[in-house]
Amino acid sequence: MKKLLNETIIYGIGAIMPKIITFLLNPFYIHFIDKDKFAIFTNLYAWIAFVNILLTFGFETSFFRYSAEKENQKKAFYTSFWFLFFTSGVFLAAVLLFNQPIADAMQYGSTPEYIRWFAWIAFLDTLCTIPFAWLRFNGMPIRYSAVRVASILVQTLAVIALFLYIPAHVSERFGLKEKVAYPFYSNVIASLTSFLLLLPVVFKVKFQFSKDLFLRMLRYSWPIMLAGLAFMVNENFDKLIQYYKIDAGDAGAYGGCYKLAVLMTLFVTAYRMGIEPFFFKQMNNENAKQTYAKVTEYFTFFAAIVAMGIIANIDWLKRLFITDSSYWTAIDIVPVITVANLCFGIYYNFSTWYKVTDRTAIGTVISWVGAVITILLNWFLLKEFGFMVSAWVTLLAYFVMMLLSYFLGQKYYPIPYRIGKIAFTLILLSVFSYISSALFHYNFWIGNLLFVLFTGIIIYSERNMLRSHIRR
Repeated sequence: MKKLLNETIIYGIGAIMPKIITFLLNPFYIHFIDKDKFAIFTNLYAWIAFVNILLTFGFETSFFRYSAEKENQKKAFYTSFWFLFFTSGVFLAAVLLFNQPIADAMQYGSTPEYIRWFAWIAFLDTLCTIPFAWLRFNGMPIRYSAVRVASILVQTLAVIALFLYIPAHVSERFGLKEKVAYPFYSNVIASLTSFLLLLPVVFKVKFQFSKDLFLRMLRYSWPIMLAGLAFMVNENFDKLIQYYKIDAGDAGAYGGCYKLAVLMTLFVTAYRMGIEPFFFKQMNNENAKQTYAKVTEYFTFFAAIVAMGIIANIDWLKRLFITDSSYWTAIDIVPVITVANLCFGIYYNFSTWYKVTDRTAIGTVISWVGAVITILLNWFLLKEFGFMVSAWVTLLAYFVMMLLSYFLGQKYYPIPYRIGKIAFTLILLSVFSYISSALFHYNFWIGNLLFVLFTGIIIYSERNMLRSHIRR
């Protein structure tokens, strides 16, 4: 457990630091990019999230699964890399060849260069997937984090230079017609940087491809790909569809305020980076189920405290990170999305059962239940009721997925979760969040009083657990 905590912290630096820096750049973007153009920013990044899921095809998780078999460690590495090299290469060639028709279909006919840049980003990011996974599996969190941080620093320097120091006429020579293009172009440079820094790992790949293992990995991974695609629907369909369904300014405001909820996503992401290899390494241990239960409970308690801390401080966070007050029309989405991300984190823990028992197809069904909820409710309600629909639908989708995963998991691979404690934590967080946002309108003092009270209740309810760890 101690090793897991240490690795999670280091992986957290690599996973969170890029997101923190991106988050800190949000006021910068908002200052220079108006709401209508910001809708382009969120829409295109939503598209690329879907593309990355399709191109990687669930092979990151499949790599972890089959690398756990010692006789297949190297073969899984080689086979995974060459498969993703092929998928991403075909995609890049197709987009470059049919660039203009694709741009026209996506309503970016006047700026097809955006589509080309995002194709390069997707290609390079896909090539980095297995080298990054190799570092994680082989317990190299420092190298992993170093590459991640170096890449985002390069991107940050590039985007600051474009906004502040490079004359507009110079940028235009590179095809950067509008300021919203600056982050895209900088992202291409950052993705290339990641690939170059990972070359020492890439050079370990031999020209070997195991057909038998590939077929096993494919059978294992395609449900994960579909599940990942469903996750991206829940995570990004709102930002994708809003560009075409509601006013561009409202879509931009939603995207800008959504960034505040990234603070919760950071916590969940750092946890996921460290926990996924850990879960697979524990799967054959005698006490694996007890370990999974404890880890899930610890996550829930600490993540709920983080969530309440974010919600309690929305008032000053929005002034600091959303400098254009015209974006604040969407601020009420933040508590809803924050709680939704907590539910997703719990769902991710509950999903352990279908990964370690190779029942990934069931996990796919669960994910698509949430995705169908997201697609249908956004499609039919968004235009009439506005962007708040998207926030509540995200919460509903993750909540339903969380419940389904728990009950099915107890049927196929029962884990002794203290479900009453977890439910109590979620209910208490929901009540306190409602009081802070709806009744006191994000008042700083009331919010933080509620945060202290909430934290005290959680600590008191888990006093025996905390004492046991202190004694150790």
